[in-house]
Amino acid sequence: MRPIAERLRRALEQGGVPQVLRLSLNHVASPWIEFGSVTFFRRRLDRGPEVPRPRHGLSVLQASLDDISLVLQVSDPRRTAEIVRERLGRGDLCFLALDAAGLPIHSGWATMLGAHVPELARDVVLRRREAYLYDAFTPPSRRGHGAFGFVLDHLFAKLQALRARVVYSYVRSDDPKGQRSACVRLRPVGTLAHVRLNGRAPLIFGRRGNELPTFVRHLVDDDGRSLR
Repeated sequence: MRPIAERLRRALEQGGVPQVLRLSLNHVASPWIEFGSVTFFRRRLDRGPEVPRPRHGLSVLQASLDDISLVLQVSDPRRTAEIVRERLGRGDLCFLALDAAGLPIHSGWATMLGAHVPELARDVVLRRREAYLYDAFTPPSRRGHGAFGFVLDHLFAKLQALRARVVYSYVRSDDPKGQRSACVRLRPVGTLAHVRLNGRAPLIFGRRGNELPTFVRHLVDDDGRSLR
């Protein structure tokens, strides 16, 4: 009961009563029916120089293979050293926000190769000069310092230096705080709802406009490893 109560408390803090109702319905319907939605965001990088804004008490580090232990300190607990090593080895970018003591408090990733959207069971195919943001994470005890936006600014500048013209990202519907944060620096371009019946492939609903990224099946797995 304790994990459920904690999830309800967090849902109430993030999205109020609507978020609690959404979480409760999903819990009651699972595992026969799973549903939700994801909102995709987009930012043009060809409309002027991207200049990272300073943040008092924070510095940035572009992680290398020598920094895997630092990355894991501020990553989703499901990530492993093998996953981080493979991502960095194939050229994905990982930027860390460091506090005044030089300790990591946030990690953010970007790729120009493609990525997986597990909620939709689809893969994002990036065209030439397109990029994709993913797996931003701040440990709960280190939140509230503005590290998410600080790292985004540096990722935008680096991607622009790599000649990327457009960058995409997405946030789940059960993360309203994350959606609000994304809206500060990116523009929402579409929301896709998904319904999964008895564990089958999800049904996807929503208008797929020209500003959404391109989706295919079975390009990479949940950890971004190529399936081709």
